[in-house]
Amino acid sequence: MLNLAGSSYDYGNVLFAVLQECEHKRRALLPNETESRLREIARGKLAEIRESYEECGGAPLYWQELEREVIETALPQYIPAAIEQNRLEKTNYGIWRQGDPAARILFGLLGLLIGGLIWKAPFIPIWDDSIAFLAALTGLLYPEIKKVFFDVRHSRLLNRVIAQAETYQKNRSARYVTEAKLAEELDAVGSAPVRALTPPTPSLPSPPPLPHRERGGSKTG
Repeated sequence: MLNLAGSSYDYGNVLFAVLQECEHKRRALLPNETESRLREIARGKLAEIRESYEECGGAPLYWQELEREVIETALPQYIPAAIEQNRLEKTNYGIWRQGDPAARILFGLLGLLIGGLIWKAPFIPIWDDSIAFLAALTGLLYPEIKKVFFDVRHSRLLNRVIAQAETYQKNRSARYVTEAKLAEELDAVGSAPVRALTPPTPSLPSPPPLPHRERGGSKTG
């Protein structure tokens, strides 16, 4: 898998652009159409990138491998996570009463109660009574904490999928050692096969011409 069109078309960069496009549009998708529409969006973005890739003289074999990696490896990991993230966002992350002021007050009181029980428990070595107030503050901020947790988890999955694609390309490139495979890639874009170059043999300077002599010597007047 030889990328002849530049680092912009490395696996990680292309996959990042595809997932970014999917993330931009997934929130507007209906639950029953999310999977099919995400695949359609990904293929459309790949087709758009492929046009510029071919204009840069990229090899078809490389693009086929890249497209297979995106469609068959990355998307099956991304789509279930995207569907779950959509569900969480549309249900406000499953927070009771969608985290309205009344719910926040109740979460704060529960946090205060739990913190007080922890402070009073003889088998938990805590000597600072501020633990109860910290627990109450955590309860008040519980909706934001839960949202940040699931958003960060989703972002980490996206980064992990991209990192896996980059690692896969590096491992494949490390095994790219045969001249036949390299010549096949170059031939796919109309280039000549790679051949070993030998340094040119230096040419010796030609000897200067001998002076012309007339037969019988020179004549005297």
